[in-house]
Amino acid sequence: MHIALTAVTVLYGGVFVVSGTGQLAGRGPLRTPAAACGFSPAACQGIGALELLGGAGLLTAGYLTVAGAVAAAGLFLLTAAAFLYHDGQEDRGLRLWAPAVTAAVMLCVAVALPLTGVG
Repeated sequence: MHIALTAVTVLYGGVFVVSGTGQLAGRGPLRTPAAACGFSPAACQGIGALELLGGAGLLTAGYLTVAGAVAAAGLFLLTAAAFLYHDGQEDRGLRLWAPAVTAAVMLCVAVALPLTGVG
């Protein structure tokens, strides 16, 4: 269990750090998923900051269990909101299911980290 949980936190942590960094850089219009959905540049940067902080928190889960659990809970809320947004826009396919799966994984990580005591 510890190996799988560590692998998931490192994998998702890396993905969120890269995604958040890209959104904070804001290299141009419609270059990030949030911008493609019509969010303002400021909103894209806010989402990017949340992703970057959440990803960094997941990467620290091996040392700071509470920080990892809080980061996973925050990313759960962020990705659950993304799912609700895409469902409201009647998006289908990857735009709908990627945040749903990620939200489910983050909820599992947020619960499992304190229970297993990884870190």
